Amino acid sequence: MFGSWDFGFGIWLRLSFCALLFSVIVPIPCFGQPPLKVGCLIPLAGRWGESGRECARGMLDASKWLNQRTGVFGMKLEILLIDDTSQPAETVAAFRKLNETDQILLLYIYSTETTLALLRHIHFYRIPALTSSLSPPFTNPAKYPYLFAVNPTPLDLSRIAMKFISERSGIKARKPKLVFVGSPDHLGQHFLDEAKQYGKSIGLDIGPDIWVSDLSPSGDAIKGLSSPLLKMSAYNPDYAYVSLSPKEISFLLQQAKEMDFRTRWICSMKGFDETLIPYDGLLGVQPVAPFGEDVPGMVGIREAHQRWHPYDSHTLSYVEGWASLLVMAEALGRSLPEQGFSRERVKLAFETLKDFVIGGLIPPVTFTAKDHRPSVESRIFIIKDGKLSRQTGFISIGR
Repeated sequence: MFGSWDFGFGIWLRLSFCALLFSVIVPIPCFGQPPLKVGCLIPLAGRWGESGRECARGMLDASKWLNQRTGVFGMKLEILLIDDTSQPAETVAAFRKLNETDQILLLYIYSTETTLALLRHIHFYRIPALTSSLSPPFTNPAKYPYLFAVNPTPLDLSRIAMKFISERSGIKARKPKLVFVGSPDHLGQHFLDEAKQYGKSIGLDIGPDIWVSDLSPSGDAIKGLSSPLLKMSAYNPDYAYVSLSPKEISFLLQQAKEMDFRTRWICSMKGFDETLIPYDGLLGVQPVAPFGEDVPGMVGIREAHQRWHPYDSHTLSYVEGWASLLVMAEALGRSLPEQGFSRERVKLAFETLKDFVIGGLIPPVTFTAKDHRPSVESRIFIIKDGKLSRQTGFISIGR
């Protein structure tokens, strides 16, 4: 039963935390078995630093929680966390350390860009890699057999948002008007062509792409926003789908408010969390449960929170980190450890996950030998009365 945290396997002992490029080990008494080493590349600063730090904390707390229980065949889980600086040389150096020195069984990568940068290395060394999210082409195991994701693809999430708009906008006399707002990089662009084609097929009027960059709160950034916001205002969309970081979205909404926009904003998964609660009415497509939501999987999180850091506040990125760790632990537990752990068996174990439920923290996870997307469903949330509230149940677009 999930409520009692009996997973049919467990994990033991020590926890390692690497704040920067090298690990800083937090010793816990050893049970005499070699640890199961999981490498994690997560940004602790920069554009995604706030979300990354929350994800890392959730992952470390989940591993500590599991390590205090029965263990995976008497073996502990050791998390080797390295700050993902997005610098190519440092990224490769971090990977080499985890692969050659630490000899990890499994790799977690928060950033899509870092995953793509390490793609050749991951497949050369055949290291199963779990990422926060993957671009659609990279979920095809025929070409990329060692890549897995814990969240739906950005394309599938945008389709869910558009399905919601198409069915629930309340606009009857004409097609609902939608624009995509994002940064002119891979994260902002890679899914757009297919997303816009889908939007048109379900009756949406798709407007011009709105590109914004350098959204730091400075005078130059404010001036730089004028042109894209004026372009958006001229089209006068009913909805804008935003693929930016939470901090960038906050700054964008501040500027849009001064221009008296009537557009409804709906954020992508990566951009929508509890830091945006000042913006009442803001929508977000989000497969991850908000921190503290009343779902069965939150029981352990609440207990860990009260035990170790009761005065801290957290976001749903913490929940994502916790859930990601449970997915990895499940794969390790299914990888025939009585025959000895191996990367190949861990990879094959991922593909045995079918409707794996994590107490509502994320949608049930299913991987197959033909599809490495974990799920194709998400909820829509709305910020209301200072919190993230459910606007819909789970919406699925089908595989």
